[in-house]
Amino acid sequence: MTQRPRAGNKGLNRPPLSLLQVLFVVGLAVGLLIMVDFNRRQAEAQRLEADRDRVATEVAALQFEHDALETQVAYATTDAAVIEWAHEQGKLVLTDEVLVVPLVPTPAPTAALAPPAPPPLPAPWTLWWALFFDIRPPVQS
Repeated sequence: MTQRPRAGNKGLNRPPLSLLQVLFVVGLAVGLLIMVDFNRRQAEAQRLEADRDRVATEVAALQFEHDALETQVAYATTDAAVIEWAHEQGKLVLTDEVLVVPLVPTPAPTAALAPPAPPPLPAPWTLWWALFFDIRPPVQS
């Protein structure tokens, strides 16, 4: 009696993978891992470049503000700034000057108008009547 190979035994007759096939699969896997790592590094580099640009813009704005503040400090230490402050906010004058403070007339206060009285609230039963029958309730005399 001869035995016929079963349909489920097809894989047993196949020869094992050759060394070249194994090296090809391993090389393919390593190449895939290298590509994934390169992609991750490239995305990280792009994010870092965007952060660098954002920080450079912020530094430029802060440098501009710093320069403006230094200009204000330099002016504030001059005699002209002290005299200007004394005349405008300090209400001070030199010995040969006369201080004049203009008085602005204030309008007389107007009487506040009382808000109009709210209309009287209807009785609760009239609200229910209108809700159920959709008409005005009968007038009681």
